[in-house]
Amino acid sequence: MDASLNIENILWPNDLSKCSEDALPHVLSLAKQYGAAVHVLYVVEDLSHHDSWYGEFDASHINKIIEWEMKKAGERQQEFCKSHLNGVVGYSKKIEIGDPAQVILDFVNKYSIDMVVMCRKGKKALFPMGGVAQKVVENSSVPVVITPGSERSGKKSKGAG
Repeated sequence: MDASLNIENILWPNDLSKCSEDALPHVLSLAKQYGAAVHVLYVVEDLSHHDSWYGEFDASHINKIIEWEMKKAGERQQEFCKSHLNGVVGYSKKIEIGDPAQVILDFVNKYSIDMVVMCRKGKKALFPMGGVAQKVVENSSVPVVITPGSERSGKKSKGAG
């Protein structure tokens, strides 16, 4: 039995939060170790599926919000990849709309991803393990590496006093 892993494609779901950024050393180390390409995925949550607690929004308003988020995320994703991923075998950037956990799981299958590396919590950061990370761990068909983020591991982030 061959115990070596064949990791060619690593998915890094990145919501552009500090915790997601803190996963970068793990992403880079694994990409280097396996000679793998890194796929950076940002998911814009689909607002049109939320209940209208405060009244109805027309579709054009929701579309403007989504378009703005996609534009800003694309700009930040481009800067981030250009600054930090030039040393890997290859990388791709993708922005999709939908339920973050479902989009990540679909991406794994659609793009033959071999491993997911993500932070334990996202932008909302309410619990020790975020809902998206929990859903991905429970439902992924490939190994998922969960990173703690600097505040959890006791390390101070760059620039912190």
